[in-house]
Amino acid sequence: MPQRITNGSSHQNPAFEVIICGAGLGGLGAAIALARKGHKVTVLEAASKLSEVGAGIQIPPNSSRVLDRYGLTPKFLEKVVWPQKFSFRRYSTGELLGATPLHPHLTERYGFPYWLIHRADYQRLLYDAALAAGATVHLRRAISTVDDSGPCPSVTLKDGSRLEADLIIGADGIRSRVRSSILPAPANLIVANASANNSYRATVPVEVMSADPVISHLMTDINANCWIGHQRHVMAYPIRNGAMYNLVLSHPAGDNAQAGMWNEPGNLDEMNECYKEFDPVIRRVLSKVESCLNWKVADLPSLPTWLSQCGRVALLGDAAHAMTPFLAQGAAQAIEDGACLAECLERAKGVEDIPKTMQAYEAIRKPRAERIQQGSRDTSAVWHLPDGPKQVARDKAFKLMGKEAELDSGADDLAKVNPNSLSSKEFQPWLYGHDVFEHTRSALDGLLGSSDS
Repeated sequence: MPQRITNGSSHQNPAFEVIICGAGLGGLGAAIALARKGHKVTVLEAASKLSEVGAGIQIPPNSSRVLDRYGLTPKFLEKVVWPQKFSFRRYSTGELLGATPLHPHLTERYGFPYWLIHRADYQRLLYDAALAAGATVHLRRAISTVDDSGPCPSVTLKDGSRLEADLIIGADGIRSRVRSSILPAPANLIVANASANNSYRATVPVEVMSADPVISHLMTDINANCWIGHQRHVMAYPIRNGAMYNLVLSHPAGDNAQAGMWNEPGNLDEMNECYKEFDPVIRRVLSKVESCLNWKVADLPSLPTWLSQCGRVALLGDAAHAMTPFLAQGAAQAIEDGACLAECLERAKGVEDIPKTMQAYEAIRKPRAERIQQGSRDTSAVWHLPDGPKQVARDKAFKLMGKEAELDSGADDLAKVNPNSLSSKEFQPWLYGHDVFEHTRSALDGLLGSSDS
């Protein structure tokens, strides 16, 4: 029987043994959430070290809310950039099409900020927080299979060792071994959907940017800029407290792309050729890039379930709902997953209750994550329109973003062409104003009964 602990309340809750497969942002976020509630958390990661590979990532208010609940805001403030607005520009000229206010607008509206950060800094902050909360992280522990057929679910590692736990969480990414081990046929054979677009990712040091008068203003104007055109866009913003300029360059996917790969070296000549018709300012920035990575953008189709048959192995983050990056919600949804899962597990009075709490986790999280998956696909289509009537209509909508005005086209029509859903009076509060803790507790009361009963 699991040891019983008290988690800061009058209720006694069991301390379960939990194995998390994967030390990415989602796995580490879940480790923090679960360890803070007193569970014995072991994270298994195949890599030999935390990776510095990667570039910028966005932390919207729905996830900064979670990080703040974990007490991490002071640490993040040492690493993040606070963009004041999200500016959309015509690809060829840099003409400003429209801007969405971010800070302090979103902070005032939803109570939590919109940040920009280097992915490696994000992972390191979560790693340190997971250890501080009491989790154990083992590197060089590659997963072979997961088995849910015995009395306890178990993980077999590639070195042949076998580990058991009360609950196993698959946070091992878009090509998840946990997913392929636990889902019934044919779902166990589901593979990532290759997106129509891939992305180059690169950074330029502030010293290089600041030394060139043509582009130095991009480092002092602390905003996110997006140049959009047919089948291509460039997203750019400062990271690491303004020490680097981050670039994400979306372009048509090639036929030989392996969906979901994100750290392959890119070809600089091909990158520059791909954006030769873009704004001279952004081409000047690209001329400063010394190396880039090629990211094979992909997502997952809707899975029939996120759980094993026994209900004691659960998927999380990209393993459950990998999404394209066009709403900047992939990591945010993984962070929400971990917070929700920990709240659900708290309702289990013993190991026999774990399956129903994980069923509740899936019921709460799956609809939201899949709606955002589809929203990201839709956003890609809108951003990458060819020049023509639809592009003109889209650009008119961009100019209205962030304005409190009566729209001739109506809010619903605008939402269909809005690039980041920030002009939708329904979608933006639903996305950014989401309190995963309150929502989960309320939903659990309906699914499992009140925690006080």
